[in-house]
Amino acid sequence: MEGINVSEQEYKFGYVTYEEPVPLTSEFAKNLLEGKVIGNQCTKCGAKYLPPRNGCSKCFNRDLVPFEVNPEATLRAFTVIHFAPESFTDKAPYIVAVGQMENGLGVLAHLVGVTSMPKVGMQMKLVAQKLDQDRVVYKFVKA
Repeated sequence: MEGINVSEQEYKFGYVTYEEPVPLTSEFAKNLLEGKVIGNQCTKCGAKYLPPRNGCSKCFNRDLVPFEVNPEATLRAFTVIHFAPESFTDKAPYIVAVGQMENGLGVLAHLVGVTSMPKVGMQMKLVAQKLDQDRVVYKFVKA
């Protein structure tokens, strides 16, 4: 991922945010802009999360530790969205992909920049996209 100059401001992750940014989300977005993908892992059961969470959904432990994720992924599944929700109609058609990261995590993201139908098994990379002054998303691009 290409590093972007990141200020001390708080960032929101995703196209829509229904709450004020929390430190975990803001830090995740800043790391993305700096070219680092940081997930977190439960210290009790070992469950891994990307994006990171404040608590484990498997054992409800609140002690999670960060770890760096290699942005390389393998395409495991995808769908082409032709009839999008109202907030995404201007983006249709678009591809939503499930990428398997090297640590076994499955990540859902838009796949962009492909000029032909993707093939399951193709190599991809997770990259940050800054949508506006304070909003960040990640997307897959062909590696």
